[in-house]
Amino acid sequence: MHYAIITYGSRGDVQPFIALTLGLMERGDQVTLLANENFKTFVEDYGVNFFPLAGNMEDMIHSQEMLKLLRSGNMVSYLKEMRKLMRNIQPQVNEDILEGARHADVLIASPLTLAWVYSIAEKLKKKYAIIQLSVPAIPTREFPFAAFDFFNSPRYNLFTYALVRYIYWRLNKKDINKHRESLQLPPLKKSILKNISDQKILNLHAISASLISRPKDWPEEIQITGFLTIPESKRKNNITDQLPVGLDTWLKNGEPPIYIGFGSIPIPDPEFLSSIIIEVTATTNHRFIFCQGWSELPKLPRHENLFIIKHANHEWLFPQCKTAIIHGGIGTIAAALKAGIPPIIISIFADQPLWGKLIANKKLGIHFPFKRLSTGKLLLAIEIIERPDMKKNALKFGVTINKKDILMPALILENYFAK
Repeated sequence: MHYAIITYGSRGDVQPFIALTLGLMERGDQVTLLANENFKTFVEDYGVNFFPLAGNMEDMIHSQEMLKLLRSGNMVSYLKEMRKLMRNIQPQVNEDILEGARHADVLIASPLTLAWVYSIAEKLKKKYAIIQLSVPAIPTREFPFAAFDFFNSPRYNLFTYALVRYIYWRLNKKDINKHRESLQLPPLKKSILKNISDQKILNLHAISASLISRPKDWPEEIQITGFLTIPESKRKNNITDQLPVGLDTWLKNGEPPIYIGFGSIPIPDPEFLSSIIIEVTATTNHRFIFCQGWSELPKLPRHENLFIIKHANHEWLFPQCKTAIIHGGIGTIAAALKAGIPPIIISIFADQPLWGKLIANKKLGIHFPFKRLSTGKLLLAIEIIERPDMKKNALKFGVTINKKDILMPALILENYFAK
């Protein structure tokens, strides 16, 4: 079987699909991973066949206009500007997907590419499936959509999903039908999500069932499979995950540190965060690792209790830390939970507040938005996660998901499409 896996976005949108690709390759399948062009080296270092899609997400989100909007705290305007930037390159991205998926037997769409893969699969007459990395948006009576978790009743819960689907279709209908016209396909008269549901398309949620239990009223084709994690044995040769010089020695010469990193999300106010790190480093005995990711902080001083790195292998590093201060992407949350440490989630936008709220409600960590960040609030959060009950709960949860979570999506895909 030849799979074309199509994803787009940040590292958190790409890395889980590398794990899936490696799992399929181990079973003898051929896989092509399609992602934005700035991930070419990252993907190919794993020995994965890569097909580039137009656009460099890192460059886009670091434009002066995007950084200005991010600093303003106006997330609605930020997302509108991102949407405008994507619209400018979407025709070329669609052409790239069409070409890169042409020779595959099965297409696998991520949430951000689903709207385009749906029509391309129809045009090419290909089977397809969906791998979800975000909070579930499949209707259920058991709980509401996470953004509307105000109370819980079966009728209200179903209404929240209907509302989300209505909004999604209103926002994307024009673009989707314009894309379909370019493919010489008829326009859709009803929601793409309703069509997918009616077609009973395989839809796998790559999250832990220990975090969100599969509702009993979901149809059979909707599954929760466990986190997609690249095996440690596969990561040692990837340049992005190579151990920074001196880090291992630094880790061994002191107490477990506190990790700070926002991954592929630009920090809304770098100067402000920099001032907080300087203050807590100077006034406490805590040790800190700051991971730059796609951001850099100005004026960070040299200090024996501060180690600065560009990238991090979270699966290797987090078990050696006492907490991780992160933005709340599900991949980084998964790494913290698997390490058995309670994360401090400082959310910025998108689904990060939803994951943060879920983690806090389960008493697995702390959550508050970046706009409420202060030195005092951060130190209080560190104090809370060091309490025995919080540490014990996180450690117990980590043991549970490490026992339960295995690479199921590859096996499910094989069984499903072999029919």
